[in-house]
Amino acid sequence: MDLNITKDFLLQLALITTLIFTFEIFFAEKSKIQHYAAIIQAVSWGLSILLCMSFPTYITSGIRVDIRIVPLLLGTLYGGWRTGVSLSALIILYRIYLGVDSGVYTTILTLLCSMAAIIYAQTFFAAAGKNKRLLLALLLSVCYCFVGGITRVWVDGFSFKFLQVQVIYTIISISSVLFFIYIKETVREITEKNRQLQAEARDAEIAFLRSQIKPHFLYNTLNSIAVLCIKDPRKAEELTLEFSQYLRKSFDFKQLDCLTTIENELELVKAYLNIEKVRFGARLFVEYDVTANPDTRIPPLILQPLVENAVRHGLMSNLRGGTVEISIRTEADGAVSFVIEDNGCGMSERQIEEILQSNASKKGVGLWNISQRLKLLYGKSIRIESAVGIGTKVIFNIPAYTAKQNGG
Repeated sequence: MDLNITKDFLLQLALITTLIFTFEIFFAEKSKIQHYAAIIQAVSWGLSILLCMSFPTYITSGIRVDIRIVPLLLGTLYGGWRTGVSLSALIILYRIYLGVDSGVYTTILTLLCSMAAIIYAQTFFAAAGKNKRLLLALLLSVCYCFVGGITRVWVDGFSFKFLQVQVIYTIISISSVLFFIYIKETVREITEKNRQLQAEARDAEIAFLRSQIKPHFLYNTLNSIAVLCIKDPRKAEELTLEFSQYLRKSFDFKQLDCLTTIENELELVKAYLNIEKVRFGARLFVEYDVTANPDTRIPPLILQPLVENAVRHGLMSNLRGGTVEISIRTEADGAVSFVIEDNGCGMSERQIEEILQSNASKKGVGLWNISQRLKLLYGKSIRIESAVGIGTKVIFNIPAYTAKQNGG
């Protein structure tokens, strides 16, 4: 008989395990449903309770026991007091549906006495570490089982059979609660560690990508100065002064994860364009259309490489030169739209695909680099519209955050 009772409890435990771990494996880490994760998890706890109560252990024909405490305690501790109250109401309503008898009264009394302590402890549980959470869960489990046993004896009387089942019930309930919380806390620790490692890897890659931009630009600028030193020393002097101004602003980024503002980034772009105007003169025209908040935070060195590509590979490949247009606007959804357009030589679809697939091409360093950084930071890439002989347009959107919002 004891073996049958244990089997009944283990069946309930198997049902709880299936539902809870199904959620953890298939739903918890899916970004598309993160907003609904709490609701889905509460539903899984509620279903676990209903299944436990639907397949109870019968001590006698009129006395039934189940381990609803496991999903009830987990739901309250991890879901909050609202979830705990909802699950308690579900237990009472379903118990009444199964039949009004002495078990309904013991159920209500047990919940009234124990849930107050569980809800009170939930605040401490949320702020505690793994070991303290396990200790709190142990104490609350003992409290619930003790209260349940006392109310059952008070309503139905004491029997040796009941004591025997209550011991098995208490052992299984406490062990199950501790097991689930230990697993959840271990999974949480592993998940947080993986997220930290992914963030570190992302930051390292962003640092590498940023490190590619500056040497690329420095190399081109020094070549320009070297050429002008022979042809036009006065212009070489002007170019050197513009270059020093650019370096002063460019090397201002001390933190890997720091952001700059649109205003600061435009100053870098203007410093770069002034350098190129010294070299190319009347062949280079620039137009600005900036209506976005100048304090909006953006990644540093996100515009200059695109402008450089437009100038060097779009315009200056033509003898007549051309115009580069820089547009920065706030969209209706609050995002900031960046458009860098030139009326230069343009590119074919094949060239665009090659540029975005690899950074091996020197002509694609800026485009590929920016595309990779945007993917890492925002999960989206640049969009390129181009036609041979007509020109190229590079477009991307990022969320709008101001310096004030970010504490900068």
